[in-house]
Amino acid sequence: MVSQKLEQELLSARNGDRGAREKLIQEHRDFIAGTSSKICRRHLVWDNDDELSIALLAFNEAIDKYKPGEGLFHSFARTVIQRRLWDYYRKECRNREVILPAGIENEDRLTRQGLERSRARYQDESGQAVFKESIERFIEVLAWYNITLDDLVKASPKHRDSRGQLTETARLLAGEPGLMEYMKKNRRLPILELKEITGKSRRFLEKGRKYIIAVALIITEPEFYPLRSFAGLEKGGAAGSKESEGSS
Repeated sequence: MVSQKLEQELLSARNGDRGAREKLIQEHRDFIAGTSSKICRRHLVWDNDDELSIALLAFNEAIDKYKPGEGLFHSFARTVIQRRLWDYYRKECRNREVILPAGIENEDRLTRQGLERSRARYQDESGQAVFKESIERFIEVLAWYNITLDDLVKASPKHRDSRGQLTETARLLAGEPGLMEYMKKNRRLPILELKEITGKSRRFLEKGRKYIIAVALIITEPEFYPLRSFAGLEKGGAAGSKESEGSS
């Protein structure tokens, strides 16, 4: 959650108060620089490094997209900054003009093949750190619903078709802002409403409750974006397969 003061400033900025937006950005310059430097693995300097300009735009984007009352604003902003900087490095690598994070050998910079190796190494190392951070935050949020990772592992369907049905149910839930708000406010699944919009039985929904909640959170929370492939939610992943409702 965010403090009442910060939440009010964010709301004012989203409602068009330029003064509030500029105040937020000014107060978070150290946060933006520190976050970006950590992601890029080198010290960044304002008015000198393009990465900080990109991070500043990303922070501004985070102000507009953050949903009050849903997690930590700073975690959300950090995720948006990270994503935009990764996009920048991918684009720069394709153009073959990029200053990659520290620790990359000079000879690797001389060829496109070396550049691609450097990019892959950076993304692998940085990606592991982000994945770890996302997992830690995910565990924290799951605890609000009295769910542990062990619970989630045990609740995960072994059959592809069952997993597809539960994932599709979670997608439908994620696409209903009112139901998601209910779930996050009350820390429980809106069984009756889901039963109505999915046509699934109460038994099916209650049995798959932990899995549905977890997947819906991964789909809707930007800070859990790194977990999407882990949860099989990337394009082409299992979803919507047919199997009898009772199996899981």
